Amino acid sequence: MTLIRLVSVRLILWFFILILLPLPFIVLLLTELSMQFSSTLFGIIAGLVGYIWMLLSMYLSTRPHWLDRLIGLPEVYMMHGLVALVAILSAWIHKMLVHSGGMISLTGDVGLYIFSGVLAYSLVMMAGWITRKIVFLQAMKQYFSRFINHEWSVWLHRLNVVGVVVIFFHVQLIGYISRLNGFMDLFDGFSFIVIGYYFFYKWIQPHLDISAQLISRTEIGDNIQELTVQLPPKYRWHAGDWLFIRSPHYKELREAHPFSIVNLPDETGRLKLAIRGDGDFTRYLKTLSPEIEGIHVKLTRPFGQYHQFLKQHHEDQPLIIVAGGIGITPFISIAQMAVQRQQPVTFLYSTKHEKDAIYLDELTKFNQSDIYFKHQVGRFSDTQIVDMMQKNGIYLLAGPHAMTKYWRNFLKNRGVADSSIYFEPFEW
Repeated sequence: MTLIRLVSVRLILWFFILILLPLPFIVLLLTELSMQFSSTLFGIIAGLVGYIWMLLSMYLSTRPHWLDRLIGLPEVYMMHGLVALVAILSAWIHKMLVHSGGMISLTGDVGLYIFSGVLAYSLVMMAGWITRKIVFLQAMKQYFSRFINHEWSVWLHRLNVVGVVVIFFHVQLIGYISRLNGFMDLFDGFSFIVIGYYFFYKWIQPHLDISAQLISRTEIGDNIQELTVQLPPKYRWHAGDWLFIRSPHYKELREAHPFSIVNLPDETGRLKLAIRGDGDFTRYLKTLSPEIEGIHVKLTRPFGQYHQFLKQHHEDQPLIIVAGGIGITPFISIAQMAVQRQQPVTFLYSTKHEKDAIYLDELTKFNQSDIYFKHQVGRFSDTQIVDMMQKNGIYLLAGPHAMTKYWRNFLKNRGVADSSIYFEPFEW
């Protein structure tokens, strides 16, 4: 997707979220509500809009596959967080401007406090796009990560559903609102659809995920292991894609985690994942012996935007890849694809230590084709990057955030168009 088209899609999505989606609710409310409530009308609308936005944020948390292919799942997650933020700000405005008592006040306050508490926690522990920019929050996240695992964070985040249900009943208790027949039909219908879909996603969809067999686990580097999964027929993915994997039969592996796919689809029906042991999920994998235990896993559909980015450029354009550490994983399949279509590729790969390097044998063989591959310990110098820059080239980056940010700015400062550079943040 070109930069102009991507920006246009984002603007359209935000216009739909912030303006178009709440508009029918506001119109019906204004049409049916008595003028005696005009003094608190702004506060009422603020509460209504906040609830609609929170429902939408809940929908975005279900990882809509169509949105991933449109703007990328990292962008969807960022949108999910920002929509929740503006929803809660709108709800606080409602609380300050509209006063009530009894169960109406209690349900409203409970829902608002749940949203606010989960948001505060999520901004620190789950929103990498924020914590990487604020040193204090990054330090807090690193500290608390020693005591709180990812699975606990996921379950705490689901308290938002409780908050939404409480606010739904809060609205039902407000007599002058619940008597608005047309408005309530739309309000109830939209709520049931979104909440129902969320519960479908959480309880039904996992049973519809692809069942596969984990057939091997191999140590391929320092704290890095490769999983090989035997797939059912017709499961396909694109170069550079990634997926979520879990195993419902092991308590430590029940929550799905995202990992990049190493290889392209082939006749063997096998898929490979390279995983670094950073968390509880990945560390527990080391204790498994799939060759003996016969481990069943569940896979989601593949996600990823690298393929979409490459489709927007001609196959004869030079492809320049700069990868650091485990960030090399999605580029193995992209290199394989480039060989198949004879696209010229320059592939630069750096690691902190020699023992951190993976797939060197396979990548070195690429030098016999149209791919120039170079690995080195320690980051590449500015001069090395300048030397490999090519006219009309397109650039893929992956690795630590500081590295990808630096090289992106470096390339842009030397005249490379933003639409010719892509990296997919992997920070949730």
